[in-house]
Amino acid sequence: SSDVCSSDLAVRVDAWLDPWADPLGSGYQALRALFAFGRGGVLGTGLGAGLPSVGGAPAIPAIHNDLVFAAIGEELGLAGVVVVCGCYLVIAIRGLRIAVAAGDDFRTLLATGLTLVIVLQALLIMAGVLKLVPLTGITLPFVSYGGSSLLVNAVVVGMLLALGARGGEGR
Repeated sequence: SSDVCSSDLAVRVDAWLDPWADPLGSGYQALRALFAFGRGGVLGTGLGAGLPSVGGAPAIPAIHNDLVFAAIGEELGLAGVVVVCGCYLVIAIRGLRIAVAAGDDFRTLLATGLTLVIVLQALLIMAGVLKLVPLTGITLPFVSYGGSSLLVNAVVVGMLLALGARGGEGR
C-alpha cells in the first residue's frame, strides 16, 4: 500500500515538474488548466463560454472538483480569480479577528485553526492549479463540487461564527 502511495506521489511530482514529459497522460490536467488560464486573459471568455471539449474529451478534466479554479480563470479571467482570492482573504481576516477577540487561549487556537483549515486548503488547491505546487486532488472550499467538503466547510464557518458571537466572554 505504501508503494502505491509513493508511486502516486512520484507521478504527481513528475507531472508538476515537467507536464510536457507526458502531455496526454500525467501532465494532461496541469497543461489544460494552464491553457484555460491563458485563454481567459484579464476579463475571461464570459460565463459559460469556456472551451467545453477538445476532441470529444472535456477541455479541463475534473473541472467540477479539482480544477474548478481553472474554469473560473478561463471564464472570468484574472478579474474573477482576484475576486475569488479576495473572498478567501475576507474569510482569513474575519477568522483571525475572531481569534484575536476570543476570550481564552483555547478559543484563540480553535478560531485560528478553523480559519487556517479553509484558507490553507484554498491556497493549496489554487497554487496546484496554477502549477506552483503539485496538484493534490482536494476541493476548493465552497466552490468545488462535493457534498461532504461543502458540509465540513459549512460546519467550520458555523463554529467560527459561534466563536465570534461569544467574543470575549471567557475573560
